[in-house]
Amino acid sequence: MSSPLLMKAVCAVSALHLANRSQGFGAHTAAVKYYSGTLSGLRTALDKCTTEVFPDDAMLAVGLLCKYEIVRGSVKQWVVHLNALQRLIVSRGGFASMDRDAAEFLRGLFVYAYNMARISNRNYIPSPDFLVDSDIGIPKLDIYIGYTEEILKLCTRIAELPSLQSDTLALRLSVASINESLVTWSHTSAPCIIPQGTSPAILTRLQLVAECFRDAGFVYLHSIMERISRTCPDNSSDTGSIVSGQLKDPSLSLQDWIPLISMPKSLAVYRCLSRVETFPLGDHCEYSALTFPLFISGCETDNVADREIVLRSLGKLQDNFGIGNVRRAKELLGILWARQDANVDARFIGMGQKNVHWLDIVDELGWELILA
Repeated sequence: MSSPLLMKAVCAVSALHLANRSQGFGAHTAAVKYYSGTLSGLRTALDKCTTEVFPDDAMLAVGLLCKYEIVRGSVKQWVVHLNALQRLIVSRGGFASMDRDAAEFLRGLFVYAYNMARISNRNYIPSPDFLVDSDIGIPKLDIYIGYTEEILKLCTRIAELPSLQSDTLALRLSVASINESLVTWSHTSAPCIIPQGTSPAILTRLQLVAECFRDAGFVYLHSIMERISRTCPDNSSDTGSIVSGQLKDPSLSLQDWIPLISMPKSLAVYRCLSRVETFPLGDHCEYSALTFPLFISGCETDNVADREIVLRSLGKLQDNFGIGNVRRAKELLGILWARQDANVDARFIGMGQKNVHWLDIVDELGWELILA
């Protein structure tokens, strides 16, 4: 590798993966050393960019620092690097001015991280100030996204549904549109270039992962709509109510939106976890992307057997790939399940506790959770 800066960034991420898998102090020390060296090199590059273009290797290094923080299990710092990467891409005028391979790598990393961040964060994450598709034409099949890009974008639309809850017609239309897109999705929905040397077995695994994401998309849609229903007063009237002399739309109740979603939540959870159980999770890196499908399935089931599958599968991902945010997902699920089970017990004795939503736990913890 001709760039010392990029080499340090790659070594930082690699050493951190090793440290997470082995719990070795030496690997962790090396990761911190390479991370610090990368930051120092980026400061030098930034000092020069007042008179020079910010170079491709420095752009790639910023992207890898974002990945480093995700691998570390950070619940804050990854946001800084992702936002910095966006500003730097804008400063370069988008991807068109970059080396093609560098542009494709950064596009994949940014699209993946940005959309995954929107799924699990209600805090504001700026929309891209550039078009991710216009500069490089048909993208290569990406190592981060695989076949899931269209589903990730649908999940971002789902994350935005609470902004429509005051307009029940718009909300209803959006739910129906998202549902239709999930139903009709296939791994060939978006064109892409298959990189040379990609085996049929890899493509099959990427397709299977994407099918899990489609199941997770249905679960996530149910989850967000249930949360909207909890925050809106139940109104069974179809005629609305008069407020200050104007007709106010009735809120969208559970009975209103459930028929809009083709797949019941329990079936989507079952399909997702049934697929995952057949995967050799420790054998192929493509399966490392399954954190979100497992997490959202775990959040939305109270079945003990399902929870065991989720924890067992997340444990395999954590052990085999050394990605710290898997640990964060397990921590959050533990808190959520304990709270949900306590609420079930409270309702059983007539205390009438409201069921907690996983986003409430994220808010309470103050996390900027990302499940990339």
